[in-house]
This record gives sequence, structure tokens and C-alpha cells, in this order.
Amino acid sequence: MRFVGSMVLASLLSTLSVELAQAQDHWAALKQSGHIVFLRHANAPGFTEDPPGIDLKNCSLQRNLDEAGRAQARRIGDEFRKRGLSRVRLISSQFCRTLETAKLMNLGPVQGQAMLNYLNVDDGSKVDAYVVKAIDYLKTLRTGQPAVLVTHISNIEMISGARAASGEMVVTRFDQVGKLAVVGKIPPP
Repeated sequence: MRFVGSMVLASLLSTLSVELAQAQDHWAALKQSGHIVFLRHANAPGFTEDPPGIDLKNCSLQRNLDEAGRAQARRIGDEFRKRGLSRVRLISSQFCRTLETAKLMNLGPVQGQAMLNYLNVDDGSKVDAYVVKAIDYLKTLRTGQPAVLVTHISNIEMISGARAASGEMVVTRFDQVGKLAVVGKIPPP
């Protein structure tokens, strides 16, 4: 039994080592132009969906970051600075938890963008229309510094096809034919 446990532990450590090496490669890629990072907001406990038409200026009606989420947002900013990325283009959903995540990262001014607001629709045609509109918007973001879009799990999945945990980043770029491609993920700190 001990042998099996050792094998499982060795396998987990090997997998973790590969994931950390890949994350380092993704951090390095952010120093090259053309990358767009989708960041799922930091930890905001609760499972209630925000109702359509919610007052975005009234944070008491929304799920918000807890202390762990605030600390996580600061650590995300620290990770950027540790890698020589002290200023990025920060674009956020207009929800309180995303704006607070972006501001606590302390990497520059935060621009609110309705395009990144929480969207949860079951109608496939609405999802398709949203994705087309979002991709068109992303194509306008071509800048020398990385664009970090702080948004929600559903938006990230609809646009990139990747799921992200709280505080996790999905690194993307447009390929040679103009299709958005996932380069990889950077786990939450």
C-alpha cells in the first residue's frame, strides 16, 4: 500500500511541476505583444446568480469579494510585478467584484466595460451573437502592453472555450487566421 501511495504522490508532483513550468512560459508570453488575458475575478463566495438588470452601482445587491478574495487580488498584482509587468491595460466588467479585483491588483487605471458584464444565457443564438461582438471588441485591443480583462466564468467560457477558477487567468491571442486561441492558463496565486 505504501508503494502505491508513493507512486500517486510522485505522479502528482510530476504533474504539478509540468503545470508550473507551463505557467512560467505563459507569464513570459505576456511580455510579447498581442496577448489578451481573461482573469476570472478573485474569490467572491456564494452561488446566487445576479439577476438581469441589477443595479451595478449597488454592491449590496451583488456577490462581492471576501477578505480571501481581496488578498488574492493583491497577490495576482504582485505576481505581475514580480515578472516585470508593473503596468497592464486593465479592463473590467462593471460588477463590484470584478472592479474591486482589478483595482486591488494595482497595475494601472481600470476601465469598466459593459461587454464584460456577467452574462448567463441559455439561448444559443444569443451566445453566438455575444461571442461575435466580444471577438470584434477584442480585435480592437491590439496594444504593446498586455490587456487583462477581469470578468466572469460564463463570459470567459463563452469567448475562449476555457473554464477558469476564481483568480485564474486564461492567456489568449489571435492566431494567423484571426481566430482567438488559448495559449494556456495561469493558476491563481
